[in-house]
Amino acid sequence: MSVLGLQTALLFVLTTLVTMLAVRWYRQRSRLPGKLPPGPWGLPLIGSIFSLGKQPHLTLMDMAKKYGNVFTLNLAGQLVVVLNGYESVREALVKKAGVFAGRPHLALTQELTEGQGIVVADYGPIWREQRKFTLTALRNFGFGKESFEAEIQEEIRYMLAAFKEKDGSSFNSDHIVEIAVSNVVCNFNFGRRFEYQDPKFQLLVDSIYRFAEIGTNAAAINFFPFLKHLPIPEIREVFEIDKVVRSFLQRMIEDHKETLDETRQRDFIDAYLLEIKRRQEAMKKEEKISEADASFTETYLFHILNDLIFAGTETMSSTIRWAILYMIVQPEVQKKVQEELDTVIAPGELPSWRDRNRMPYTEATLMEIQRMANITALTFPHKTTEDTELAGYSIPKDTHVFINLYSVHVDPTQWKEPEKFMPERFLSDEGGVIHNPALMPFSAGRRACPGEKLARMELFLFFSSMLRYFTLTPAPENPNPSIYKNYGISLNPKPYKICVIPRQ
Repeated sequence: MSVLGLQTALLFVLTTLVTMLAVRWYRQRSRLPGKLPPGPWGLPLIGSIFSLGKQPHLTLMDMAKKYGNVFTLNLAGQLVVVLNGYESVREALVKKAGVFAGRPHLALTQELTEGQGIVVADYGPIWREQRKFTLTALRNFGFGKESFEAEIQEEIRYMLAAFKEKDGSSFNSDHIVEIAVSNVVCNFNFGRRFEYQDPKFQLLVDSIYRFAEIGTNAAAINFFPFLKHLPIPEIREVFEIDKVVRSFLQRMIEDHKETLDETRQRDFIDAYLLEIKRRQEAMKKEEKISEADASFTETYLFHILNDLIFAGTETMSSTIRWAILYMIVQPEVQKKVQEELDTVIAPGELPSWRDRNRMPYTEATLMEIQRMANITALTFPHKTTEDTELAGYSIPKDTHVFINLYSVHVDPTQWKEPEKFMPERFLSDEGGVIHNPALMPFSAGRRACPGEKLARMELFLFFSSMLRYFTLTPAPENPNPSIYKNYGISLNPKPYKICVIPRQ
C-alpha cells in the first residue's frame, strides 16, 4: 500500500471512530426528555479523559465548582455522571440505593474478572445470591464476631514481635503490616495463616500491593480496549500480577478439593465447594435451573476469593499505614491515645473489642484517621439500573456514575475546617463518640463494603495494640514525613520509615 493510501485508510478509520463516539455520546444525552446534568464537552474523540490528571478526585472537585456537585463528563464517548459532596452522594447511595447499585461492563475488569465476584458483578439475582451466601458463610466462621477476636489478637502478637525485632532501628513497616492483615482474611478463606517469610505468600501480598499502585493506570483499557495489545509496561504488569494471584488462589482451591471433608467445614473454600455440590445435585432434580444456582462454580469461587483477599489485604493495610503516619506527625494525639489505653488496658494485656466502649478518644482518633486518609477517593464505578432523577437532573438507565467519596470527607457543609486533623470533631461535650453519617470510609448503600464490621474490629485492635506496646516516632533520617497522597486504587502515603520504642 502506498503512503498516500495508508494515510487515507488511517484518516477513514479515525473519522469513523470519531463519528461513532459522537453518535454514541449524542444518543446517551438525548435519551430522556428531562434535563441532564451540565458538564464540559471535552476534546473530539477523547472527551475529558485526559483532563482528569494524576489526582482525579481533586480534579472532579474543581469541576464541581463550575458545574455543581452533579455534572456530566464525556470520557471517550462514554456518558459519565459525577457525584460530589455529601448530599448528592447520600441521595444516590442511600435514598436511591437500588437505582445506583449497578456495575458497568468495563473492558479491563471483564478481562480480569469475567464480570464475577462481589465487587464488580452487576446488580441482579446472581450478585445478590452470591453476596448473601458469602456473608452467611463468613459469619459462620466468625466473620465480624467477637468469637474471631482471638485469631486477630494472635496475628497482632506476631506483628508486635516483628516490630520488637527491629530493636529501635528505623524501618519501613509496610510489609509487616500487609502480611499481618492479610493473614487475618486468610484465616477465613483458607483456614490458616502464613509465616512472614513464606516466599509464595510474600509474592502474593507484594503483587496485591503493586496492583493497587498501578491498577488505575491500566484502567485506560476501559475506554480504549486496543491498549491491552500494545507493549505498555504497566498494563503488561497488571496482567502478570493477575497470573500470580490466580496461581496462588487456584492452588488453594485444588488443595481443598483434595482434602475436602463434607462433615467438617474448615473455611470459606470448603463451604463454597460444598455449596457447589449441593446446588448441582439440586439442579439435577429440577427441570428449570435458575441463573443464581448455575452461577455457583469454581470460577466464581476464585473471583470471590480474589475480592476478599484483595480487600482484606490492601484496604486495611493502607488504613493502618495512614494510622501509623498520622501518629508520628501528630505526637500529641498519639500521647492522648496512649494515656487512655493506660487507664483501660491492664499491663501485659492486649486491647479487646469491648474495650472500645471505654475509649472514646481512641475511637474518635480512628474515625479522624479514616476521614483524613480517605483511601477510597473514587469508588468503583456505579451504574444506574433504571431511568432516574437526582438533584433535579435526569439520568438515564445504564449511565456510568463516579462517586467521589473524597469530596464527602472534606465537604465544608459537613466538617468544620476539614483540612485539619481533629479527633475532637467526633467527641460530644460529654465525652461520648459522635457518629457523623458523612463519614463513609466503607461507602454506603447496597454496594457498601460487606466486610465493614470485621474491618472496624481489625482496625481498632491493630491500632490500639501498637500504641499500647510501642511509641511510634519518625526515623531520624526522615524526621518530617510527608502526608501527600499517592493516587491509586487506594490513596496511599509515600514510603516512610519509623522507629518503635517499647513502652513500659
